[in-house]
Amino acid sequence: MLTITLNDLTTSQLTKMAAAQSISPEDLVEKTIRDLLHAEASRILARETEAFRAMPAQLLQKYAGEYVALHQGRLIDHDLDQFALYLRVDEQYPDEIILIKQVCSEIEEVYTIRSPRLTNA
Repeated sequence: MLTITLNDLTTSQLTKMAAAQSISPEDLVEKTIRDLLHAEASRILARETEAFRAMPAQLLQKYAGEYVALHQGRLIDHDLDQFALYLRVDEQYPDEIILIKQVCSEIEEVYTIRSPRLTNA
């Protein structure tokens, strides 16, 4: 467990915000930090995905059908077996965010799904 000391102004604002949400200040801090960590992980994965898409075609041809692992924009490992690759990468980089993606020859399809909105007519 980690103890963090907040200044009086931050503590007061946190207490008021938590009360407005009917949760404890500790739960609000926990939720906020988890949201921050999730957003950072998403940002890192987006950056790794862009690095994957920018990889030279000849490199991708070399690993066609295999799974590749990227860390900080670099190819760090590859394997035909996704689970075996995951286990190796997890052992070498236990606390890092690593993109594992299959190299496919077909174009990646992207779907955008819009949420329905209710309007007053």
